[in-house]
Amino acid sequence: MIPGRFAANLDWLYPERAYVDRIAAARADGFAAVEMLQPHLQHEAELAARLAGLRVALINAPAGDWAAGERGLMALPGREDEFRELTRCGLALAVRLGAPVMHLMSGIAEDGPETRATWLANLRWAAEQAPAGLTLTVEPINRRDMPGYFLHRQAQALELLATLGSPRVKLQLDLYHCRVSEGGESLGHLRRALDLGLLGHVQLAGVDGRHEPLADEYAAELALLAERAWPGSVGLEYRPRGDTSAGLAWLSPASG
Repeated sequence: MIPGRFAANLDWLYPERAYVDRIAAARADGFAAVEMLQPHLQHEAELAARLAGLRVALINAPAGDWAAGERGLMALPGREDEFRELTRCGLALAVRLGAPVMHLMSGIAEDGPETRATWLANLRWAAEQAPAGLTLTVEPINRRDMPGYFLHRQAQALELLATLGSPRVKLQLDLYHCRVSEGGESLGHLRRALDLGLLGHVQLAGVDGRHEPLADEYAAELALLAERAWPGSVGLEYRPRGDTSAGLAWLSPASG
């Protein structure tokens, strides 16, 4: 049985199946929760029907024209109206699917005074729109995998969140992205986010190829989450080396 804190990322796991069929596969493997990066691209009624009995741990808000290379609009000056429209759509969908967390992607933009001001103003507006019980998250994403992404370092994210000062917005700490960006270190960054009360969601993948982690690759981080009784979810956002179900064997020794 998959420990309850883990959520199957339906955009990455079970790639050999149609999207909605991945839900049944995750359920069969023992997942109690899933996360979705682009649920707005699916037929909502069918998606909701298939999800019955599974918890939706997180969704992403629509992130712009993905096929054209957009990865969110939050830090992009001049795109505020589009950002607000996409965020409203995401919030409404999160409510209908019962997701307690929604990730807002920052976008491809260089860090600077104008992009920071735009990011903060957009996120402040989004936090004001979020209904009670829904947490917004922002995620530093490494620039090797996503060149030019605005939010890419943990210190940068924590500095901006401190400036924002909203209890409605927390950090989405992807341990894979953190290790790639921060020279292999992730435990200290995880502890800092916990100490600050800013940890909203966790994701992971093996650093080597973004596949399944090694059995003990994140043992210390998972042990820390258990020790602190952190109540959130850990999304499995990796590219399976082969059969997804067979690859889940790494969870037995690593989950604690």
